[in-house]
Amino acid sequence: MKHTVNRGIIYAETGIPETPRWFSDSRLTFQMDENSVTQVDYRNPLQTRGSHTIFLQRLWDGFRYYLERNKVIYKLQHNQTKIWPFGIEAQCDFEGSLLKHQIFAVEESIVIQLITPAELPAGLKFDFEFYENFGLIPVDSQDLRYSGGGADRNWQEWEFNKANNLLHGVLEDRYKEHVDEHKKLNINNQDIDHNDDQAPIALHIGISANFPLQFVKRPINTKFILVSDEFLLPSTAYSFVITFASTKAELQERISGLTANVEQLVAKQFNRYQAVIDRAPVLVSPYEELNNFISLAPLYHESCKVTDTPGAIKAKTANYWVWGWDGMTSNYASLYWGDQAFIQEMLQFYEDTADAEFGIGHSFRHDMGLNSISALPSQSMYISLLHQYYMISGDLQEVKERYAFAKRIFKLIKTNEVQGTGFCDGASLFPDFPLFMHETGNDISGLNNTIFYCAARSMEYLAELTGDKETKLSAKTTFANIEKNFLPLFYDEQKNFIVSSIDSKTLERRNSFNSNAVKWENGYCSELLDPISTPSLKFFEENVVCKAGLREIPVWSDAYDKDANQLHCWWPVTGEYYMRLINSQNRPDLIEQWIGWVSYWTKKLTIPEGIPCYIDTDEPELDRWNTSKGMWHGYSMRGWYQAAIHGVVGVGMEAGGLTFYPYAGEEMTLQGLHFRNKILDIEMKGSGPYIEKIEIGGQSLLATNKLPVDLVDGENPVTISVYRVHECLYPVTIQEAYGLDLLNYRYEDGIIRASIQGAGTSRLKLIVSQKPSIRINGVSVEVHYDSAEETATVELEMSLGQVAELEIQ
Repeated sequence: MKHTVNRGIIYAETGIPETPRWFSDSRLTFQMDENSVTQVDYRNPLQTRGSHTIFLQRLWDGFRYYLERNKVIYKLQHNQTKIWPFGIEAQCDFEGSLLKHQIFAVEESIVIQLITPAELPAGLKFDFEFYENFGLIPVDSQDLRYSGGGADRNWQEWEFNKANNLLHGVLEDRYKEHVDEHKKLNINNQDIDHNDDQAPIALHIGISANFPLQFVKRPINTKFILVSDEFLLPSTAYSFVITFASTKAELQERISGLTANVEQLVAKQFNRYQAVIDRAPVLVSPYEELNNFISLAPLYHESCKVTDTPGAIKAKTANYWVWGWDGMTSNYASLYWGDQAFIQEMLQFYEDTADAEFGIGHSFRHDMGLNSISALPSQSMYISLLHQYYMISGDLQEVKERYAFAKRIFKLIKTNEVQGTGFCDGASLFPDFPLFMHETGNDISGLNNTIFYCAARSMEYLAELTGDKETKLSAKTTFANIEKNFLPLFYDEQKNFIVSSIDSKTLERRNSFNSNAVKWENGYCSELLDPISTPSLKFFEENVVCKAGLREIPVWSDAYDKDANQLHCWWPVTGEYYMRLINSQNRPDLIEQWIGWVSYWTKKLTIPEGIPCYIDTDEPELDRWNTSKGMWHGYSMRGWYQAAIHGVVGVGMEAGGLTFYPYAGEEMTLQGLHFRNKILDIEMKGSGPYIEKIEIGGQSLLATNKLPVDLVDGENPVTISVYRVHECLYPVTIQEAYGLDLLNYRYEDGIIRASIQGAGTSRLKLIVSQKPSIRINGVSVEVHYDSAEETATVELEMSLGQVAELEIQ
């Protein structure tokens, strides 16, 4: 079924494309196909065990709605369909009259609306039906989606109250001794034992309407029918509502509020998503599906937010609840599409919910209590996230308010440092089966410690911002030790890649390789791994790249497919390192292949958690968990989004402003990127791995890939044009200066001059034809020159408020 996408809204002439689809609002999620609502999930805040699936279509239909006239039922066709992350708008031609019908997730409730035209055939009624057995009794121990989850469920008889215009149902989850049918040995995330109240937990379900109802119950194959008590009138909006509450009194209050204010509540939901559309960037490129992905991701990410708990976000639109590192990682994306306020809330959420002794939560219960504690290295993502928030927002006050907690996390991780190496002890936080990766509980993980390295770099910067000299020194010592030890201990010269882990007792490498052994959390990561970039890409090409994507585990590894699931997949959230490699090494062929992978799933209107690479195919199959149709996974969306911005468009942001990453790619424009209260329109012109000039505000900047931050000024939008070429035109070019501000930049007669400022350790990386002379405040500084790579690097130690004068020739 053909569809189009415009600014994140999906359009179809007829039908609902790529069904079944999932729609979400906070604690409520429902699935729908062309005919009915097939599943309803609700995260009861009082529920600590049991299944969150309330209704499930099996033999008999789920929620259906129709037109009815003289006992004859008419199906409402879907024409001119518009699909949002929270529901569907459609039209139906009935005997020459155009009716509008729509179904939405609003206020953690399902709203089904029929809007009649001015000219309406007589004698019509609005009908809603479902079978009693749509209510799920979860008992399937072989399917984790529908198992009991430590509770037995009982449904009470449904009752219709004519006076209240309400069909009322109640289920009770009664706890039993919990047996986890899918228990695995856990050596990376610490579980928390709870002494839960064993009293049954009730969930009240109410179905009502903003118009009087008749109720009919079929006695065999029990089916409930709610139909309008009177004939439909022209130019009127009729709404069924389905909602949930912990008590009957609360349910009645919710029903009353919904039916009385349904139009305002629906309008509020539209306004919420329209605000996301209005601020989201737009990609104009030759790649239609990549353009679509860039417009879709911010909206589907919005649908994952838990609205009653600011800063909390579901890991996926369905199946998953709130997690720790799943929420924190890869949030450049959120900042790029203008959701700084949510990241500010997220920083507070993870601090407010942290365990007083052990730190940030790994998995959360429905009441936002903790099920488990995050492995220590993954907690360091909080430090990188706070730094990222400051980079894009410039909000120093938020840094000061959150700094004490970030420092606490850093010190907590440091308690697990191994033998003065800078490394943090602990099993890999991912995959879920570290034992198959030869880990024993005495482990130094590559994944964990690339995350921690990025955080230590951020910690030094944050400590300088807040004037904490002791922590600044501790952070610098930590990352310096990691830099000294990482490649000598992790890099395997035969395989041309780092091993997944080393033994924390003997420091010996394990014969285990994992493409996720590097987790790129910020741009500092390149300073750790640049020396092995060329062999690392060779390893990816020969052992990881396949038709479906990037295998996590090479097929020759004894860990490959060991769990018959996770260990044969690609996890998009971990793919930033690969994108950085193929961009920096000017591989447009591999970038085009990556765009094809993203395009394949965008066409299916699904962004998976994990992509199966078990079958050698460029059309991987949908399944019932990792690649479920219609589901959008949060960190996959963000991971792909920022990889596309950084590697396909070729622009990155950090505290020192913007850096461009040219390659021999197609021309394209990114409109509406957010940075420091500015809206940026970025044009990538020409093609090639070098930059001829950057144009902004009537100025042309030569010999730099980094944009001076003081030029990002003026009225929104600020237009920036980057001209890429195939040959380097200058004897010296600034390639990167992560964390360093360039001010008052000039290039004349082969000499670069600029004022610079920053916080902590910054490394200025240059493209050069010979060893350059570099002066800071007129004094020559030491330069590391690599004649083979034609690069030069100088390390600078910057203090907050210090402005230095840079000269390069």
